[in-house]
Amino acid sequence: MIGFGIDETQAEYVAEIKLRHLNREYILKRIKDIEQLENDIAELEGILASKNKMKKIIITELDAVAKKYDTGRKCEVLYEVDDTDEVELVEIPDYPVTLFLSEHGYLKKIKTANLRMSGEQKVKEGDRIITELECSNKDELLFFTNQNQVYKAKVDDFADTKASVLGDYVASKLEMSADEQVVYMAVVSEYKGYMIFVFENGKLAKVDISSYATKTNRKKLINAYSNKSSLAGAMYITEDTDIVICSSSGRMLLLNTAAILPKTTKDTQGVAVMKLKKTHKITSIHLYKEGEFEKAWRFRTKNLPAAGALPSEADVAEQLTF
Repeated sequence: MIGFGIDETQAEYVAEIKLRHLNREYILKRIKDIEQLENDIAELEGILASKNKMKKIIITELDAVAKKYDTGRKCEVLYEVDDTDEVELVEIPDYPVTLFLSEHGYLKKIKTANLRMSGEQKVKEGDRIITELECSNKDELLFFTNQNQVYKAKVDDFADTKASVLGDYVASKLEMSADEQVVYMAVVSEYKGYMIFVFENGKLAKVDISSYATKTNRKKLINAYSNKSSLAGAMYITEDTDIVICSSSGRMLLLNTAAILPKTTKDTQGVAVMKLKKTHKITSIHLYKEGEFEKAWRFRTKNLPAAGALPSEADVAEQLTF
């Protein structure tokens, strides 16, 4: 290293050269290799210093890849579309129907005109009718389930039937999970109004019904409402109205939904509306009926959350008459 002025790597290389290779031909070949490396380095540095050279190399390489892997266009670009082959939408007949939803998830659709001739609604043993609604055959249905999902269907998807049959099992018809059950059914003619969700922890969420409108025929929407607390009740309203919230302590709270700001986020946790002790929870929600309470002002409040009030004997008697 001292004698030839070379570094350790170079000295190791020289030391590995066999004696029989130390001849003119070997030395000339090594000199040629060095010259080639110097030329390659100069060429690469020239490419790195010139954007035009780099672009030409990229173009050349891309052309080579295109030629090697060319399989033709997989799709067709249409500049003019012929609409004559559009699928014609089937017009849904419009006539009044009455829907009956049972606690176990059976739905019956009966023409309202035939309802007078119908007898008692047949249900399975241990089942009961929990919802009866009049609507149009052209309306849409939103089935909210115990797994925080909503399934969309059209009233027309269900066949007209009669009181003597059980009806369609909604979970099977809409292909729900094995342990999924309908907890609320909303009938929507147009997506205006609000969904009201009240939870066992005392919170209430007011969601704009337009949040459930879809441009495509999607049948299922996840995160339909909050899963932070168990759902105690749900309600679809077309405009703000008075509702009554009931707790396990027997207390009731009367409030107008206009006091709650609507949200577009479906799974919003809502706001606290009812004060609860640790051992108590919200049990239900229903529309307020005029005259339901002898002194309605006792159950109203200006500030939320509120504890509500216990019904008097007169209130209980009045409710029993409904």
